[in-house]
Amino acid sequence: MSDRAEDDLIALVAQEQRGFRRVLFAGFGILFLLVAMSAALGVYYYAVSQHLTATSAALTETSARLEREAFDARIEADRQTNRVSNLERAVRRTYEEFRLTALNETSRSKPVAMLEAVTAYLRRGPSLTEERVIEAATLYNVATSPEVHALVEGAAGLLAWERGGNEINADAAGFPDILARAQTAFKKAQADPVLSPLAHAGNAWVLYLYASSSRSNYAPADCNAVFQAVEASAVASDAGPQPLYWTAQCKRKLGLTREALRDYVLALRQSAEVSDAFDEATLNLAMNAFHGVGTLLIASFDAPEDSLRAELDLAGTLCGKAEPSETGSPRMQLARACLNRAIKLRERLHQTPNQISGTLENVSFSYLRDSDFEGAFANASKVERTGLFPWNELVRGLSAAHTKSLDGVKAEREARRNIGFFEVGRFNPCELQALLNANLLAEARSIVEQEHQGESLVCASAQNAERPRPPKS
Repeated sequence: MSDRAEDDLIALVAQEQRGFRRVLFAGFGILFLLVAMSAALGVYYYAVSQHLTATSAALTETSARLEREAFDARIEADRQTNRVSNLERAVRRTYEEFRLTALNETSRSKPVAMLEAVTAYLRRGPSLTEERVIEAATLYNVATSPEVHALVEGAAGLLAWERGGNEINADAAGFPDILARAQTAFKKAQADPVLSPLAHAGNAWVLYLYASSSRSNYAPADCNAVFQAVEASAVASDAGPQPLYWTAQCKRKLGLTREALRDYVLALRQSAEVSDAFDEATLNLAMNAFHGVGTLLIASFDAPEDSLRAELDLAGTLCGKAEPSETGSPRMQLARACLNRAIKLRERLHQTPNQISGTLENVSFSYLRDSDFEGAFANASKVERTGLFPWNELVRGLSAAHTKSLDGVKAEREARRNIGFFEVGRFNPCELQALLNANLLAEARSIVEQEHQGESLVCASAQNAERPRPPKS
């Protein structure tokens, strides 16, 4: 090869190398630019992600707050509606009182009639006749002994409390003033041996109002105080239908199924058959007794028939037969028949749909006992349209999980959210374990405890036991 050809080859190789280096440098430059752009985009997307996370958290918090506010607003609206309804019934009763009779000298001047009225009021419940006499005695200050005056004063305090549609709130510190004064009056009347049983009955009423309130929610210590007062009020072992109802309610909420059923049956027997001629006191007593018997029949699902023969026979006589369309076990059909009698009496008492659901929600448990989850879900959904109740939301979520329908999925999600808003104690775990079988109780506990992390659904919890109590009798 000549020198010229050699020089041309060297020049060509050098030119190619320079071109390769330019391409290489350009590639490195583009790569660096891409890396820089990726880093910038990474920082940008990180910032956007953090912003979106913060926004999502804020929206979640806002959504949860709005859901809770909507929940509280619905509960409060139902409470106010019920209170207005109670006041309307009081107005109707007051009008009826003026229409039927007026205060007269006879009712003002007979201490014997006055004591009879107080006796009927404390042992059977409020009625126009007894209320008229009690009001007359307090209005005209009938001359009596200090103990009789104290007894009437205590009864008048209870009458004022009932007519005012008052409630003991969950954050109350002891008894409201009007009930505290009534209890003081009853304790003064206990000094008279003759009046002592009646005075204890009045005190039992005050204690029951506290035990059944959202402040206590049937805590064992408060129910024990009711039991003691009712026992002290008995005359010849007979406490009367209304005190029997108080003890039955407490025993039912504490899971004492057999004892509660016995007391309900006794109260039902004493209130007898209901007719249009009976007053509101009798209607209330019968309604409560039918409600209690129906609920306790559900709780005694597994009890042998021989051990409950008397109670079952009486319930069958007074509650009547189940509807022809009813299905399920005979005892659950009877339970629904009793509960339906209570529902009809609530309607006669002009209660709101929300108040009527206080009995209707218990019907769901009868379906669960027969493993009829569709029936339980349908009934719980019907109740939910009238208001929010701890038990009903639990049953709605529980039965919805077993129906596996699209409506069930949505209902279960809503029910679980509402369950998280109710306090655990509101689910009355002692009674709940009597109403559900072991498997469903385990599922119910799992649902509540999942929505209340760190809390347990147990009977007679330490939280209830340690709650401050008002003074006992």
